[in-house]
Amino acid sequence: MAKGNPAIDPKSLLDFTMALDQFAKQVGGDLEQIGREQMRLMCRDAMTFTPPMPKGGGRGLLDAARRAGANKLGNDVKRIFIPQDAPVKGKSVFLRQIVNAVKLGRGVEGGFGAEWLEVYTSQTAGKVRGLSPVLRKIMQDTDHHRAFRKASNYLNKANIRGTYRPVAGLAPDPRPIHDKYKNAVNGRWKRNQPIGGPQYYIESTQALNAYILDRQTKVGRVKAGWAYNLRQIPKPVNKKGVERNFGVYNAPWVDSNIRSGTGVFSQSVTPSRVSMTIQNLIGNINNVAKEANTENIVYGNRVRQIKDTVQARMRDAIERANRRKK
Repeated sequence: MAKGNPAIDPKSLLDFTMALDQFAKQVGGDLEQIGREQMRLMCRDAMTFTPPMPKGGGRGLLDAARRAGANKLGNDVKRIFIPQDAPVKGKSVFLRQIVNAVKLGRGVEGGFGAEWLEVYTSQTAGKVRGLSPVLRKIMQDTDHHRAFRKASNYLNKANIRGTYRPVAGLAPDPRPIHDKYKNAVNGRWKRNQPIGGPQYYIESTQALNAYILDRQTKVGRVKAGWAYNLRQIPKPVNKKGVERNFGVYNAPWVDSNIRSGTGVFSQSVTPSRVSMTIQNLIGNINNVAKEANTENIVYGNRVRQIKDTVQARMRDAIERANRRKK
């Protein structure tokens, strides 16, 4: 049985800096060029370990990561919006509206409240078709006063209990509602977490799918900040003057979200010191990086990879020396 890679031991910036210094000393390399190499690899690591990621974590540049992010987004949107032309999906929703309206209307002077009139007048053939035959007939009564009394009696006999989340009506534009709910939970709902408000109807299944597809194109936006940074860091040059393209990856869905100005790279080089800084200005939207511990995992992965690289390069140097002696 193949063994999986061991878990990454999270490290700090100090750990990374010490490993980088040791790297340059042991392989006798130019610290600036080694710094470019490792900073470019660090950008790729940050993309790898920033959500979305497939189940099990890591591998955040594979298409499986894109699918995981797209599926999560689609499922979240479907929790908020119900297509009006999908009576089976909307069945329990319209029933909840009726139950709430009846509960709120009992004891109101005049026989019922505004909630009942809103539900009664908003019914469509699709919504009614999803109800039980008895309740369907009640809602089709042409007298809304009589329909309320019948619904109240029927629901008493049916012994429907519990709290029913209301539906606030039709959403002509789902984006503001989706953004409001999403921002209230820092962008992501945890497992079984309520959506934070009422559901809404949307015009049709086609409209819902079109909205989801449009939002799914933004999957990978946070990673794209690191991709932008990677392009700003000069490629390291070996002793023969040849550029080395460290940090190369293949994720078009990330690249499609690259926008100018989303990252910052700066460096300062003196005879005795090299300082480099990278910053992703959108790298922690909705705390995604903080919650995933991305920063320390990236440092940990670089420290581990630096140690492996030092050993590999020293081994190569020894082999080359041995060949020259023969």
